[in-house]
Amino acid sequence: MTSPPPLTGRLTPPEFDYFADVVMRFVDAAESLLKAELSHPFNIGSEAMRDRAASDDHPGTWSKQTLLTLATQQGAVGLEQCDLLRGIAAILRTDLVTLAPFPLARTSAVIAAKAWYVLTAGSKEERLRRFLNEELAALYGLPFPSGDEEAVAERDARAADYRAVGATAGLEATYRKKPRLWDAPILARAGRGVDDAPPSETQLVKDFYRASGLQEDELAGLPYSLLSAATHGRFRQAGLVRYASASPSVGGVSTAAMHVTLGVTAQTTMYAAIAMRTYLCALARYTAVSETVVLTRLHGSTEEWSAIAQQETEQPKRDAFPDAGRPTL
Repeated sequence: MTSPPPLTGRLTPPEFDYFADVVMRFVDAAESLLKAELSHPFNIGSEAMRDRAASDDHPGTWSKQTLLTLATQQGAVGLEQCDLLRGIAAILRTDLVTLAPFPLARTSAVIAAKAWYVLTAGSKEERLRRFLNEELAALYGLPFPSGDEEAVAERDARAADYRAVGATAGLEATYRKKPRLWDAPILARAGRGVDDAPPSETQLVKDFYRASGLQEDELAGLPYSLLSAATHGRFRQAGLVRYASASPSVGGVSTAAMHVTLGVTAQTTMYAAIAMRTYLCALARYTAVSETVVLTRLHGSTEEWSAIAQQETEQPKRDAFPDAGRPTL
């Protein structure tokens, strides 16, 4: 869409409806993988099956099968991404809503990056360490008043459980200097201390997109920076929105109508699609499924998404997509 909507509202243009169809085709393809080839029970000989077989090896005070939980949750986070991408598709069809897809895309990408970080660990013990540290970070990030003694006691008990699980794998709990109430303990390999802390979310997502094919340092950092700018309300500064005069000037001031082009919407949300694809490939390796299965299943919809992302002008007709020149998603 290149012309501004009416000041009083925007009826969804047909090209946005078509893009929503493409997003849903991508989601359907991803979900079919998550519910079939990549799902539990896992392939014999896969790392996922080995984790499942060793599920009793690392008991905690509460947790008895942490590795089984780790293995099954890696597929569950894919379904969370599908949910968010469905939300993007629904928003694309909704009148008067233009900005909401961007925060959803960021959340989906971060979920994918965190799962990828666990899935790409080099050993069972390292997967366990990364998984436990993420669980601890999530636990200490829960919003409740520090004076809520019952909530604090429950958090501390759960943290003790994770530390006990980690101890069975030779992990040591360590803390940053002058920890705040919301700073989680770090489960580190022997002698590593805080040097074994997980990467920041910014660095993690940057590493993730570098693994996705954005090799240059600046390019690898772009998706998180752009999506974060949108999440923090910096739509104008990030160049996501455009304005056009929508009324005669009154006292030298004219009312401007805000709009977002189809190309910008597709380009920006495409980072969530790239994230999903990279995560699914990592999950395929973990479950001993050929990555070709993933890439083939996603191919048609990713090609369509890439083609739309190239369009800064009017959306081409549907039958133009197969021959449209575009980068590979």
